[in-house]
Amino acid sequence: MDEELKRKAYLEGIKLKKAGLDNEVIYARLEKQGIPDELIKNVLQNMNIQKKIDVIEEQKPFYYSGLLKAGLGFLLAAIVYFIYPGVVIIPIGLIISGIAYAIISKDKMR
Repeated sequence: MDEELKRKAYLEGIKLKKAGLDNEVIYARLEKQGIPDELIKNVLQNMNIQKKIDVIEEQKPFYYSGLLKAGLGFLLAAIVYFIYPGVVIIPIGLIISGIAYAIISKDKMR
């Protein structure tokens, strides 16, 4: 396929996606411009893959901070247990919120 046609298809597809249009409308608009069906399918597929990659990259810091919070909670509980062997203090808030934070972020990454 012609490189200029590919470039035109990708630029137009990205522009339409940023405008908030769904894949069917983008497909129809690109088809009206005379772009081959196979190229349109590749453009849409690549845009969807890139969107998924962007969401994963956006959610990674939240996921890791959730794991860090849960880990700190367990570490704090272990330290307190070694300092005061008879007293068991579990920082439930840190542990639960860290686990919940990680789970929510992981679900958004899928």
